[in-house]
Amino acid sequence: MEETHKEYNLRASEDGTAILLDCDLSTVELDTLVVNISKELEGLGVKNPLDQKQLKDQLRQIAPVLLHLVDFVLIKGDSPVPPQHGRVDWDGDFFNTGFVADKETGKVDYREKAAHESVIKGALLGHQIPAKEGKDGLNVFGEPIPAEEPETYYPEAGENVRFDTNKNAYYAERSGRVRLINDTLFVDEVYTIKADVDITTGNILHTGAVVVNRDVLGGAKIEAAGNIEVSGIIENAEIKAGGDLVVRGGIRQSEGHRIVVEGCINAKYIDGGNIQAHRDIVVEKEIVNSTLHTLGAVVIPRGRIVGGEIVALRGIYVGRVGSKTYTPTMLVAGEDFSVRGKLNLKKIKIKRLAMELEQLKNVIDRFMTDSVDDQEECTEEQTKVQELEQELQRLIKEAKDISSEAAERAGKVVVVEETIYPKTTICIGEEKLTVAEEVVGKIEAKIVDGKIKLEVRVISDID
Repeated sequence: MEETHKEYNLRASEDGTAILLDCDLSTVELDTLVVNISKELEGLGVKNPLDQKQLKDQLRQIAPVLLHLVDFVLIKGDSPVPPQHGRVDWDGDFFNTGFVADKETGKVDYREKAAHESVIKGALLGHQIPAKEGKDGLNVFGEPIPAEEPETYYPEAGENVRFDTNKNAYYAERSGRVRLINDTLFVDEVYTIKADVDITTGNILHTGAVVVNRDVLGGAKIEAAGNIEVSGIIENAEIKAGGDLVVRGGIRQSEGHRIVVEGCINAKYIDGGNIQAHRDIVVEKEIVNSTLHTLGAVVIPRGRIVGGEIVALRGIYVGRVGSKTYTPTMLVAGEDFSVRGKLNLKKIKIKRLAMELEQLKNVIDRFMTDSVDDQEECTEEQTKVQELEQELQRLIKEAKDISSEAAERAGKVVVVEETIYPKTTICIGEEKLTVAEEVVGKIEAKIVDGKIKLEVRVISDID
């Protein structure tokens, strides 16, 4: 409720936790103001309002400091006390998603993760902090403000992890690398390969983490349940990681070779290939003629993307896109690549059911038109129609639910730090924009009024 006066404006905040006052104290007579405010507080239904003496003392105290009041809190209710969420207090910096930066220059090394994942046998990994209820608040009208419900997140203990129920703590059962994936905590045994991995070493299949001190070369295949780290390059190899993939050199792939990673990918560069990740793909220098699909973001802030197709659910952040030779380059933000197949399958089933339903309805129409005596057969066909209609509605709802769930996780933005070259196509949701002319500056592509708009901020020398 809000009422405007010449000399002041008194109102309750939207959440009811405060009474706010706008007033120029230099232009009003204090006693009159206090009487009017006191009456209005009573009319608003404020529980336990200040009496006139309290009001006058409060305004007298503030006047020497601030004469022109805007959103001044005259009366305040009791805000709810937030709950303590159930969580794990980790004993180490195991899951830092950042990267190491040079202390002097500030330059970030996108191949060096900041997390310290290695632990020794018996090490404490973390302990559970129990959830605690919050406390309801009270607004200025005496009505309760419900406190937020506490949430609880405790990962399961996976391989080589022991959970002590007495101490509510996780411990490493062996020395190795800590990994948290799909709400399960692991300590992976580390398999270190000091030479190149190629066709002569044979395929590598390991239940923990794999560290390669040199290169992974043509024809090689590495499959690990945990992280894979490569000191050199990956070239024309098959890679499957249940954790992260870190390549301190680059990735150079030709058609027909795939990399599939459950976690993040960090590399110096990516040249060609079909690469899929469930979390962020972070690259230092360039991504060239590659097909990248991720449920995270693609991050290459100081580098460039040239050619190929980049599909990132949580957005794309890049220095430059395309080339002066107008290489066609596709950037798709806010799309869940894992949903494509599911939706296409649902659409095929919906189309097939709709055709079958239409055919059945035509049969029933003929029954009715020809006055056929076989009432039992007609009833059977009508029952089939009802069943198909229910199935059709179920499939339509499932397709909508899949789309809605993906949309909630989407980061529908493309940020380009320096330049977008012509023949770069940007897709966000159902919208598509192909850039016809070179655009220079810090560019953000996002949906505005249903269309993709490029918002450009010119980069100055100061920037």
